[in-house]
Amino acid sequence: MNKIRTKHIYLVRHGKVLGEAALNGRTDVLVDSSVQDKICTAIASLPFKLDAVVTSPLSRCHDLAERVAQTKSLNLESINELQEMNFGDVDGVPFDLLSEQWESLESFWQDPANHQLTGAESLQAFHQRVIQGWSQLISSTNDNILLVTHGGVIRMILAHCLDIDWRKPTLYSNLAIGNASLTHIQITQTDNNYISVKVIGQPLLVT
Repeated sequence: MNKIRTKHIYLVRHGKVLGEAALNGRTDVLVDSSVQDKICTAIASLPFKLDAVVTSPLSRCHDLAERVAQTKSLNLESINELQEMNFGDVDGVPFDLLSEQWESLESFWQDPANHQLTGAESLQAFHQRVIQGWSQLISSTNDNILLVTHGGVIRMILAHCLDIDWRKPTLYSNLAIGNASLTHIQITQTDNNYISVKVIGQPLLVT
């Protein structure tokens, strides 16, 4: 029997972004610098050990991850597979300007697996990409990892860990993963991986 090893993955969703409300996927929007500082301080004060910081390459995540890594004197790694979903023609476009695409957006929100947006990544491709990134993450030699990423990515990872069908619309409509929130997944590794979801969507900032 292999030696038992326990990993802790702390998933943080980035803070609220600047600009008008939009479906931001690959669009590289920013979080206010003062908000990033507050989230960084909140993470640094949490009572757990970190060995490494991993991030989506998009600025709203990478900027925060870089601050945490510097504060904690830790290595920072970027994983492309853990970027948010690409929403195609509507990605990053303010909702107020999407009157012509609103019907297709409504269909996508009600059943994203079966209503792909024009020019967008399919939900299946997104699922495969995120799980590739997650597999890379949990094969790391580090046991206590902070991952700064996106709401869609965290939902997809939770579906994988909890054995929930990632095609279910309620995974995206009913599972709240707020900005600047913490999700904690523990993985006990022996001959198999035994997964325990400890926390989902715990706010890091006092509002």
